Amino acid sequence: MALTAMPGLNQDDVDNIWAQHGRDIEIINNVAHLKIMSLPNLGSIRLSPRQRQILEAVGDGKSALEISSLLGISVAMVEKHLRLARAALGVETTAQALLKAAFLNQVYVKTI
Repeated sequence: MALTAMPGLNQDDVDNIWAQHGRDIEIINNVAHLKIMSLPNLGSIRLSPRQRQILEAVGDGKSALEISSLLGISVAMVEKHLRLARAALGVETTAQALLKAAFLNQVYVKTI
């Protein structure tokens, strides 16, 4: 991220603006930066909404049976979504899928 002055301002003008509003400008810049960093990093990885939902449930400590009951789908369907998520993320285990998806801001795992 970069901060620049409007064209036509000289350094003294910029210094005066910074002296008056520098702290507010820094706060706004930091909030924008944090918001941008929390956006999903989709790149070439595309998880379906259901894959994300199931991975988040796994992250919450739920079993495939519990997830199937909550979502009204079969355990086999839960396992299929997890298998497709692992394939999309290029990992071997569900734990790796959860970690990678969280790192890419595609799922949000609650922390204690």
